[in-house]
Amino acid sequence: MSARSSILNAALAAGSVAVLLALTMAADRMLGPALFPRPALPGTMELIFPPNATQSYATDEFAYTAHINRLGLRERDIPAAPDGKYRICAIGDSYTYGWGVEAEDTWLRHAEQALIASGHDVQTINMGKPGSGPDWYAELAEKSLPLLQPDLVVVAILLGNDVAASGPSEQTNVERAVANRLGWFYPNLTRWMRTPKVADDQRTQEMPPQVTRAEDNRKYQANTAHQFLEQQWNDEERAKFEQLEPKVKESFLSGGLNPYLIDLALKNNRFYNITMNLDDSWLQTCIDRLSDHLGRIKRVAESYGAQVLVVAVPDGPYVNQPAWEDIQRVGYEVDPGMIDSNAPDEAVRIAANKAGLPFATVSQVFKERRDEDGLYFELDGHLTAKGHALYGEAIAPVIAKQIDGGAQ
Repeated sequence: MSARSSILNAALAAGSVAVLLALTMAADRMLGPALFPRPALPGTMELIFPPNATQSYATDEFAYTAHINRLGLRERDIPAAPDGKYRICAIGDSYTYGWGVEAEDTWLRHAEQALIASGHDVQTINMGKPGSGPDWYAELAEKSLPLLQPDLVVVAILLGNDVAASGPSEQTNVERAVANRLGWFYPNLTRWMRTPKVADDQRTQEMPPQVTRAEDNRKYQANTAHQFLEQQWNDEERAKFEQLEPKVKESFLSGGLNPYLIDLALKNNRFYNITMNLDDSWLQTCIDRLSDHLGRIKRVAESYGAQVLVVAVPDGPYVNQPAWEDIQRVGYEVDPGMIDSNAPDEAVRIAANKAGLPFATVSQVFKERRDEDGLYFELDGHLTAKGHALYGEAIAPVIAKQIDGGAQ
């Protein structure tokens, strides 16, 4: 075969592949919605928690009860379709879930009330989970957004903690990488490929109510605390624990304080300083990983027509003097100029920008009231009802701007 014939055959083959690709892409866009429809919302489902459960908690600083809906969210009942309302899903950790406060006192509910008062017909869905982080936020988005059909996804990144919890880089997930590439060519097929992740978790029958009592949860925390002290901590960590003030030690051992808060302090007492140096190579790795997780959320949200907004949730030591002092009482070391620094916010901003997502922070609102007591629980550190109200009312105009901009 001559060189000319070989080149001609190769060109014909390449042309055939291009034509086939174009035809299949066209078929995906024209026939895809019928062949690969959006998955329907099931009767019950464990998106986060066991459905129809009631979980009660009581510590030395607060008591509250969380009612879980049929989809496994700490939320009201959610209709199968948004019913004309602009639907906002907020993904985050315990600060979004509302650890320590009733559902009506969470920042998301305050933001919803402020948005409605400003003339926005919205419905918010709380998708917060205590102890979770950005990698889990992305997994939840891929599983839940096809079902919940939001117009806007608010990703609530806790300053410091969520950034530090994002690194180091993980090995590339081949299945996910292939799906992302296919999404450019076959958006409907790609959505169908994600559907089994949802179907695996669906429950077709109603689950019986599950009740967790406050006494049970307190006993669990006390048992965990004693396991740390008696079985898991080394001599150096036990010595650090003994140096804590009596009130902290008593609350820890009696189950009145989150045991993991103390455990982390004894193992990494400089944890809150990780995000203070933007030039640190480890922090840059964490920022890159956070950007990867946000990118996953962006891809699944956009494939279902939703916008994404990344917001910073201010942790106490970065914005509030009493919280900065209290975190030292439970074993952490913090930098003197921490409250005056914008580095924690900038770390999240950089990650959001790398993912191509809008970012907003209202940390300055808290810093303007830096000496105010009662915005954060004294030892536990989470936002109080007062702190939730401040954050929700401050972030509402930011969300409104995103809604109004997206509608143009």
